[in-house]
Amino acid sequence: MRKLIKKSLLPIMTASLMLMTACSGGGSGTPAAEPASSNSNAEAPAATDPIKIGAIFSLTGPNSPLGVPEKQAVELLMKEINAEGGVNGRPLEVIFEDDKSDNTEAVKAIKKLVSSDKVTAVLGSSGSGPSLGMAEYASSQKATMISMAAADQITNPVRAGIFKTPHTDVHATKRAYKFFQEKGWDKVAILYDSNSYGSGFAVQLKKFAPDFGITIVAEEKYGTQDPSMSSQLTKIKGTDAQAIFIAGTNPGPATIVKEAKQLGVNIPIVSSHGSANGKFLELAGDSANGVYMVAGKLLVADQVDPSDSQAAIIKKFVEGYQAAYNAPADGFAGYGYDGLNILVEGLKLADGDAAKLADALQQVNYVGVTGEFKFTAEDHNGLHEDSMIMVEVKDGKYELVK
Repeated sequence: MRKLIKKSLLPIMTASLMLMTACSGGGSGTPAAEPASSNSNAEAPAATDPIKIGAIFSLTGPNSPLGVPEKQAVELLMKEINAEGGVNGRPLEVIFEDDKSDNTEAVKAIKKLVSSDKVTAVLGSSGSGPSLGMAEYASSQKATMISMAAADQITNPVRAGIFKTPHTDVHATKRAYKFFQEKGWDKVAILYDSNSYGSGFAVQLKKFAPDFGITIVAEEKYGTQDPSMSSQLTKIKGTDAQAIFIAGTNPGPATIVKEAKQLGVNIPIVSSHGSANGKFLELAGDSANGVYMVAGKLLVADQVDPSDSQAAIIKKFVEGYQAAYNAPADGFAGYGYDGLNILVEGLKLADGDAAKLADALQQVNYVGVTGEFKFTAEDHNGLHEDSMIMVEVKDGKYELVK
């Protein structure tokens, strides 16, 4: 009888044990074999997913001296951020695109990044023309974008989600005109690139001239790809201009100063921050000596006062960039570095939520290598002309004008 009871209870006990095992999740002894664990591995928690960022820079074409250092700075900072645990515990993944210094290519790139790659935000582009096209698309898609270009119209008027890191042409105009006042130059000739950057700059130069007691006595423009500007310089030479202001990116400004020397144009030349880099010195050679530039402090990093609020971050960035690329960091690299840092600050405030990012960026206060950024709902550039400086080229090097 006992044998019969044992035999009859065995299937019941076995079934009960299986039911208990299923209800308890299989115990803790062999988690790798459990169905629940397998499902968890198939769907990684969203909190550990990378934050995808798009970055469109001019890596080829005329604007490549701007775009290449911007990309390098972003890569450097991305590695640093990820090594320190990412943003809110999530790593950054940056998808780079080359707009080839072309407006149409820039728009194609941002469409891909926003619609196909589903990035959280976009950095770029290097030039004003490409950036304006990108901003138009980003605004229509309610996407967040931080430009590395100078044109005031990128962020003026303010559009939701559209920001920028360089000083605007308005800032540079005011800073340069203050310098002109100090020098007593009240009759000025302007020579500018006909592209978006140069023509936009010319608008500001003409707009603010009366406020500083300055008369524009000559206005000339040139094409980005023009090999010579001698005819424009000859016209300017025949005026009573006391100085020439150049608004353009290299190689144009370098060509102008070389030809000015050849033509015997002996009045001072001041160039915009669009040409303030090592490429200008390389292209202009000895003709660069004596040329003035309006620029950011990063251009003369070793001459920044240690008590300056930007001194510490400039020092850190310059040393890190030099170690990584065996090259000095210029202002354009700084625009990329500041752009990603500002984006990270916004992501932290938004807790990584892309829907809240645009509003969060309007609250960012950040001391960068370009200047002290104080964004608001009314100001998506956040800079002031007082953080710009004047430099002069002496013996092939930039020197701070004090």
